[in-house]
Amino acid sequence: MTEFLVRHFVKDYEAVEKSAVRTAYGVLASMVGIVCNVFLFLVKFIVGLLLHSVSVTADAFNNLSDAASSIISFIGVKMAGKPADKEHPFGHGRWEQISALIIAILLALVGVEFMKDAIAKLRGHEAADFGWLAYLATVASIVLKEGLARYAFYIARKTGNAAVKADGWHHRSDALSSLMVLAGLFLSPYFWWIDSVLGMLISFMLFYAAYGIIRE
Repeated sequence: MTEFLVRHFVKDYEAVEKSAVRTAYGVLASMVGIVCNVFLFLVKFIVGLLLHSVSVTADAFNNLSDAASSIISFIGVKMAGKPADKEHPFGHGRWEQISALIIAILLALVGVEFMKDAIAKLRGHEAADFGWLAYLATVASIVLKEGLARYAFYIARKTGNAAVKADGWHHRSDALSSLMVLAGLFLSPYFWWIDSVLGMLISFMLFYAAYGIIRE
């Protein structure tokens, strides 16, 4: 699928040394991320409303924030691809690092929200109550987000684009967190606190991913 998209939407896709081709790779990665995350948002939001589930609805808005990060990555790639001018004699390449930094900050903020919700549920002895639609939405999220992560990493390897790589880690962290949520769905009937504990673990994963992006 990755090769198919690249061959059909990136002109001269093999000439990755060219700035225009490198920019086209980054734009394609960002657009795919935006479309898929908006799709996941709509699916989870509808499921959350049908089940009256706060957690599923909140996870939907997490995907909406992912779409926002892809938009930021898109802007960063477009800005980095601008030619050099009098004010920027060495080009605009630093926009890639700037947009990657913004994505890292978004990751950390999402982690903070996860941690706050998890602590509140733990204190209130709240147990998660999910229906079969939640299972389907979570599995779909895992598959799609891991696919997006691998796609972004492929583009990053081809072009060396830091912003696209950061977006890939964002997708990977979401896939892993959804995997943990899926485990929690199966275990929730036996352990009322599992949802809160998994939420805390997901927060730490997000913090670690943000730290790695900022350090790089």
